[in-house]
This record gives sequence, structure tokens and C-alpha cells, in this order.
Amino acid sequence: MSPDVTGAPRGQVATTALLIVAGVLVLFVPAGGEGRVLLPISEGHGLSAVDVVGAALLAVGATWLEVLVVRRLPHLALPPRALFALGLLAGLGVGLLIASVFSGFFWWWAVGAAAIGVAVLVLVPLTARR
Repeated sequence: MSPDVTGAPRGQVATTALLIVAGVLVLFVPAGGEGRVLLPISEGHGLSAVDVVGAALLAVGATWLEVLVVRRLPHLALPPRALFALGLLAGLGVGLLIASVFSGFFWWWAVGAAAIGVAVLVLVPLTARR
């Protein structure tokens, strides 16, 4: 990102969105096409080589996007309560996603993904605007 933080990083936001979409699409590969499980996590969950590629794309894109959002926070003109609510919502979403993998909360991943999605849908357009 350029040293001028006031400029909108639209190109970088678009690149991170492409990385995230590519990672999600790779993770949607059916279990029959993934190959053998390299690292079992819990009952019904494990990492294959395809999952590692998808997770890596998703992690790089999401981390880069988070850095862009955090660097632009002073310019987003959101009140402190809104920022707190968005952070709480995203944190709850991440917690539910992790809980769904390591426990019996199997379908709670959808609620967690929706919570993160709401926070992303609010913050990303604000980050990409001029």
C-alpha cells in the first residue's frame, strides 16, 4: 500500500477479494476429489493437500484485507459503538467457526460465517471507497 493512507486501496481490496474467493472455491472441492487426509482434526474433519492450498489462499487474502481495513479505520468515519459492534460480531463469527470444527457444533459454522460476512460487507466497501 502506498504511504498515502488517505488514498483508497481499491486495487488491493480487489486483489484480496480474488484471493478469498479463490480460497473458498478451492475449499468447496468435494471430499471425493481432495485425496487422502493428511492431518485429522476431529471426527469428520481433516486437512488434505487441497484444503491446505485453499486455506492458504484464504488466510493470505483475509489477513491482507484485515491490514487494509485496520490501516483505514481512522478514515472510515464510523462511531466507536459501531466499530465495537462490528468487532464483536466478527469475533463471535470466528469463535463459532472454530467451535464448529473442534466440537459438536457442526452447523454453527454457517452462523459464524454469516456474522463475519456482515462485518465484511460493512467494512470492505468503506475501505475501498475514495
